[in-house]
Amino acid sequence: MTFRGKLAVGLSGIVGLGWCGAAIAQSIASLPPSATSWAASNLPGMTLYQDKLIGDGALTPDISRGGDIESDDTSGLARSLQIDAVASALSAKQSGSSTNEVESGFVGKSQWETADYGAWSLDASARAGGSGLESEQGQGGTLTLHQRGMPFDGGWLADNALGDINSPGINVARVQPRFYLPTSPMQGVSTDWHGPDGLQLVAGAGVPGLFDGIEVPDFRSLGGSTATAGAQWSPASHWTVGGEVVEAHDVNLAVGQVLDGVLGQVPTSSTTGLMSAAWADQGEHLQMNILDGEVGGKSNAAGAWVDGSITQGRIQQSAGLFRIDPNLTWGNQVIADDMQGGYYRFDYQSRQWMTDVGIDEARSVSGEGANTTFLTGDARYQVSRDWGVGGLADASHSDGGNSWSVGGYLDHLNHWGGSREQVDYAKTPTGQDSTVTLSQTWTMPAGTHLSTSTYIERIDGAVINELLQNSTVLGLSAFGGGQLTARLSAEGNVNWASAVQGRAAPGVSANVSLTYRLSQNWQILATYYDSRTGSWTPLTVTSPLSPPVPTPVASLQEKGVFLTFRYKREAGLHFAPLGGAPGTGSGELKGAVYLDANNNGQMDAGESGAPNVTVVVDGRFSVQTDANGRFDFPVLVAGHHVIQVMTDNLPLPWSLIGAGRIEVEVKTRDHTDINIGAQRLR
Repeated sequence: MTFRGKLAVGLSGIVGLGWCGAAIAQSIASLPPSATSWAASNLPGMTLYQDKLIGDGALTPDISRGGDIESDDTSGLARSLQIDAVASALSAKQSGSSTNEVESGFVGKSQWETADYGAWSLDASARAGGSGLESEQGQGGTLTLHQRGMPFDGGWLADNALGDINSPGINVARVQPRFYLPTSPMQGVSTDWHGPDGLQLVAGAGVPGLFDGIEVPDFRSLGGSTATAGAQWSPASHWTVGGEVVEAHDVNLAVGQVLDGVLGQVPTSSTTGLMSAAWADQGEHLQMNILDGEVGGKSNAAGAWVDGSITQGRIQQSAGLFRIDPNLTWGNQVIADDMQGGYYRFDYQSRQWMTDVGIDEARSVSGEGANTTFLTGDARYQVSRDWGVGGLADASHSDGGNSWSVGGYLDHLNHWGGSREQVDYAKTPTGQDSTVTLSQTWTMPAGTHLSTSTYIERIDGAVINELLQNSTVLGLSAFGGGQLTARLSAEGNVNWASAVQGRAAPGVSANVSLTYRLSQNWQILATYYDSRTGSWTPLTVTSPLSPPVPTPVASLQEKGVFLTFRYKREAGLHFAPLGGAPGTGSGELKGAVYLDANNNGQMDAGESGAPNVTVVVDGRFSVQTDANGRFDFPVLVAGHHVIQVMTDNLPLPWSLIGAGRIEVEVKTRDHTDINIGAQRLR
């Protein structure tokens, strides 16, 4: 029986049951009244039933409807429309010169469900102005059409996309604990089919490019073409096998570092194939991957890595071995190459203990790259309800020397909220850094939040931006916001720092965002950004035979204003969440990519977000961070997900720990908030 036949039979059965129920109810109602009523209220020891609300009415609303929009129109299938009119202006002044960037445009997002063709979405933007990137201009906006969950006979579902999209990939290649094969932005078409026995077929082709823009997204072509095709299958219980081939032809540049002078402004071509086999069973997982390819005419490059993990109660262990030859790419994207070695991770969690330790050993295959041994560990013990203590340590041994850092902290719940006192010390071949930080998260009225931080930092003999730093810095910062009135909400981050000894530059920055709700469907969003670094005169060494000389560094001032008029309307029920079928459980995944200035693994007051960074979930769905570094997947299918942050737009000298890969669990009707910190290269 076909899919439509099964659907017709099912609907007929439902209608038939409903008709029978109505007939029985009508027959009972027409019976003559009895002398004795058998209602529950007349039975001995029984009380009359009363309807009750689950949890006294405190059940979290279905967030797939959208938490900030009130709509009484629940008729029909789900549909939504959002239109933003955006204006942005950025300015910078340094050394007597100034630059100004102005961007304006429109951003539209729409989504609708159909009964027979799955869920659809159309995203579009029109942009005027530029982001000031030193490259060719974009096309002036984006246009993307997605279709998800279109049903076919035999249990097949299809996802298709057209326009400015990301290249597809097989699922077995997306969830990788050590190496990640990135998706590639392109202007083209893709298709992804899921069938019985774990069958999956993917294909896509187009022109590779980059996403650009401040608030209004734009697409910049890199020229050439790219194409990919792959498949996976579960031939037996616990087993999944798959393969994929990706090709790039005459692409102007690759995203990432340049490969031995092969990639750059010269058009480059590459072809790479992947074979994967994975086994999983109740907390145990093992996967092997093999790569083979050529880039820029250099062939015979190969790679292989195997990863395994075991979860036993509160203990999780993972380990792996790898070898990746030089000059391997994945399409027009550069991957981690020219390395061989292994890693091990141990994680333990209980109600009182949280412990995570690991070791990585990486050696250059060619002998021209770096050789590094990296050890990391952190532990936290909950002494009582109100007190917790913890510490962390890192050590790195490489060709450039030895570096290490240690830190300890004390958490305390007090009358005003929660506090943390932390001490950190780091030593590198060029200098040392000591920091004492006092942080407080304040108890605030419902719907608002406030955290403050004070730190004093001593920098000795460190070279930053090629200048010698010896100074003591005092810093104050605050981060807070929330729903101020029924219509107005605010978020703000303010940071102040000044040298109380030495020659470090003073600085102050502020980032304040306001959202005002004009009506049920209209909002105004405004953001003001201001960052100032004062002029200063560090001592620099110009000759080994002469003493250090003062070298003036000009002040830097940056300002930005972002204004958005938003119209949003939603109606109907049961959107199909990202990665799921219509009606399945969903939750919200949101967070920020931020610059972790004190390397403590949490977003503190005064730490800024990283804008225009691409965040990918499960290798399939992507979004760019806004001007404050925030991202949001409002309707994501409940379950286990892998977040991957693409580092191509991350400012130097910042890098992401663990290659920007985070695993999270999204619960039905829940909001999962995760912050991903980038740390300075030392």
